[in-house]
Amino acid sequence: MFKVLLGVLSLCAIGTTGLAQSTSGPVPTTATAAANPSPADVEAFIKAQTAKGGELDFAQMLANRKQSMFLHQGAMYNKQEYALVLWGMRVKALGVATADKACALYAAANNRPISSAEKQALTSGFDSAIRE
Repeated sequence: MFKVLLGVLSLCAIGTTGLAQSTSGPVPTTATAAANPSPADVEAFIKAQTAKGGELDFAQMLANRKQSMFLHQGAMYNKQEYALVLWGMRVKALGVATADKACALYAAANNRPISSAEKQALTSGFDSAIRE
């Protein structure tokens, strides 16, 4: 009887975990071995994976979300801005040293200068991330 109860509880935990993940905001904390390149390859990895459909394309990840506004540290962001918040958090976790360097990498990856609103969102994410 105890084994059955334990099995049911574990199934409930799996269901609750899935629910929590589907209702909470996306946070780029899980990383595969491919998503953690060696320090020498970090910049190349970031530039390559920022492209549409890459691991750092958070705009695509948020595209199917019904919510249009996201709250991060007391500030509201639309989907495009929040994608930059997540991008900033992730590149810091990958080892980018400063927010200015992250902004320069984002501009280089997109072949265009970044706007002040983009810089603010990206910096907000970068500054809020905890270095792993």
